[in-house]
Amino acid sequence: MRTILVTGGAGYIGSACVQSLVLAGDRVVVLDNFSTGQRDKVLNEVVVVEGDVSSQITLEKLCREFNFDAVVHFAGKKSVEESENNPYLYFANNVVGSLNLLKAMEDFKIPRIVFSSTAAVYAPSNDYAKLAESSPIGPISVYGTTKCMVEDMIKSFAQAGKIRNFSILRYFNVAGDVGLNYQEKNSKNVFPVLASKLRNEEVFEIFGADYDTRDGTCVRDYIHINDLISGHLSALKNDVNGVYNLGTGIGCSVKELVDTFNDLSMKELKVKVSPRRLGDAPVVVADATLAGNILGWHPKYSLRDMIEDTLRVYG
Repeated sequence: MRTILVTGGAGYIGSACVQSLVLAGDRVVVLDNFSTGQRDKVLNEVVVVEGDVSSQITLEKLCREFNFDAVVHFAGKKSVEESENNPYLYFANNVVGSLNLLKAMEDFKIPRIVFSSTAAVYAPSNDYAKLAESSPIGPISVYGTTKCMVEDMIKSFAQAGKIRNFSILRYFNVAGDVGLNYQEKNSKNVFPVLASKLRNEEVFEIFGADYDTRDGTCVRDYIHINDLISGHLSALKNDVNGVYNLGTGIGCSVKELVDTFNDLSMKELKVKVSPRRLGDAPVVVADATLAGNILGWHPKYSLRDMIEDTLRVYG
């Protein structure tokens, strides 16, 4: 039986991963400060420690108590908008917290980390090609910059022999539910926003309808949280250090997303077209070939599955 530390394990993705690890027979310890995480979404079989990765003392105490085989690192702030308004908070939480965690891994000889990264580390592209792990790096937000910095730190610790194994997973747009009925408060993600607008009969804003795409709206790659979590389980078994995209490789435009929500909810969203937002790329779609080849990972769930889950949870 493996003993695994999951930082941020009470969050939307973290709690889903914890559930899967427990079902797989692992012993799981969650470290979460509950600034946004929800304690009631963590299974009762799990050891829950309230604390923060920014505290070296907390990490040292935890690592002395448990002999961890691996860390799955979700803890961190994730709002692009908030990161621009409060960069200090993002560098302190995402970068310094991760550095503390890596130091604890070195000190207590924890060999393996799986890190929650993001497609926001990539440079904006106007050629509409799918993003591979070799695509140019150039984050345009503080959030993306912090994730890029943590990726570099992990690679450096591994190169110096301080940790043995790492998998950096670059998420695209995550949606759906694993059966926990997890509702993120004040979520900025488009799926919960769409469901809430439908429920409350409010106007949904489309930012830009004049892009050079098939219907003028931005195109994104959406991945079901069940598929995302299966990628983490595969990474925990993988001995090849690397960076892996987790996405479907299928682009869906904002207008297509709205139309599918309308079809499945049998309601009609009120929609308003507004000017483009600064920094929005026309197309962001994954090339996840490497995850398939190295991790043996392939997404199984559809856009329809994600929308049906969202309507059930938020509707």
